[in-house]
Amino acid sequence: MGSDVRPPTTTQVRDAFGVEVGELRPHPGGFEADAFTDGRWFVKLWRQRPDSDAGLALTAELAARGIPVPAAVRALDGSYTSEHHGRRYALFPFVDGRRGTWNDADAIARAMRAVHEITDLVLPRTDMDEWCIEVLRDRHDHPWIVDRRDEVMANVDRLEAVIERARAIDVPHVVCHHDLFPHNVLVDRDGRIATLLDWGHTMLAPREHDVFAALCGPDPVRFLRAYGAERLDLTHLEYARLARSLRDLAVRIYNEVDLEGVNTWGFDGLRRVDADLAISRPFCDR
Repeated sequence: MGSDVRPPTTTQVRDAFGVEVGELRPHPGGFEADAFTDGRWFVKLWRQRPDSDAGLALTAELAARGIPVPAAVRALDGSYTSEHHGRRYALFPFVDGRRGTWNDADAIARAMRAVHEITDLVLPRTDMDEWCIEVLRDRHDHPWIVDRRDEVMANVDRLEAVIERARAIDVPHVVCHHDLFPHNVLVDRDGRIATLLDWGHTMLAPREHDVFAALCGPDPVRFLRAYGAERLDLTHLEYARLARSLRDLAVRIYNEVDLEGVNTWGFDGLRRVDADLAISRPFCDR
C-alpha cells in the first residue's frame, strides 16, 4: 500500500517549512502514513487527515525535557503540517536506527517510565470513548467476522462494562503515549533508545493505558519489572488491553485491509485477555 505515492517536492518543502531537503526516497512508514527521507530529513505523509497538530507540537515539549523524540519542524505559517495532493505531511529530523523488537523490552519500559514521570505538561484528559464499539456494532455482519459475531459482540459488551467501572475509579493520570510498542521505537547500534515515535494520540491518562503494552509481548513480567510496576489498577489494565484488541479488529474491518491481522491482532489478542490479566495481578493492588 502506498508504493506508488510520490513525496512532496523539494520546492514544496522549502516553501512550506523553509528547509532545503535532498531527494526524498521511500522509507518504511506504517499503518497510517507513507514516509520518505533524504538521510537528513524525514517526511511523514498521512493517509487520513490527522485530527490536529497537538501531537506534533508536543514533540518539541518532550524533546526539551530530555525524552528521545524528534521534534517536528514548525511550518512557516505557524502550523506543523502542509498539504500534498490532498494529504497532510510533517517534517522531522531523520533519526537512524533499527526498529525496536520485544528484545528491547527493558529499554522501552524504562523510557515509558521516564515519560510517565513528566508532570508539567498540559494535555487533554482521556474520556475513554471508544470509536471501535460503534464500528463493530454496525459491522457485526461483515464477512470477515460474521462467523464469530457472538464472540465479537460479547467482547464489545464487556468493554462497555469495563469502561463504566474504570470511569468510577480515581487513579493518577500521567502523560500516556497510548501506543508505545516496539514498532514505535528506534534503537541505536548500542541497544539504546534512539527515538520514540508517533505521539499523535498522547493524552493525560492512567499509566495502565500505556503499561498494558507489557501484556502484549512475550515476557510481560520482564517488562513490568523493568518499568518498576507496582500497585497497578487491574480494571484500567483490563480496559486498555481489551480496547486495544477491539481497535485492532475494528480498524481492519472498517478499512477492509489485512485479513490476516483480523485473526492475529484481533481474535488471538481477545482470546488472551484473561490470561494476560492473570499475569499482571501480582503487580496490582485492586
